[in-house]
Amino acid sequence: MRKFKVKINSQEFVVEVEEIGVENKTSVVPRPKIGHFEPRQEKYEDKTKRNPVPSSDKNSVIAQLPGTIVRVLKSEGDVVDANEPVLILEAMKMENEVVAPGKGKIKKIHVREGQKVAKGDLLFEIE
Repeated sequence: MRKFKVKINSQEFVVEVEEIGVENKTSVVPRPKIGHFEPRQEKYEDKTKRNPVPSSDKNSVIAQLPGTIVRVLKSEGDVVDANEPVLILEAMKMENEVVAPGKGKIKKIHVREGQKVAKGDLLFEIE
């Protein structure tokens, strides 16, 4: 028999519990060492660095979050104004307009409809 103290609705009770099927065996559960951490040695592809674009390049537009290109609204060579939508990126079940950062001509579109992109992927360039 083992004794336990139980608290129910701020009242304390002492109870005895009989272990059934245990023949005087004591089981010890080892505790993990505090502050000990070993990272898993998994290999994975970091998709955020597939097409790195320097942050100082104001004529390049990169994906701000991972998603799927739903529609490409403009073509290479089209003239666009600042904040004019160029393509639609679906992320987290929402459609997001990706707009031109400034007035100019679309130099190159690096994605196509249906393509999945990661955060940081190059979407299009303006000159």
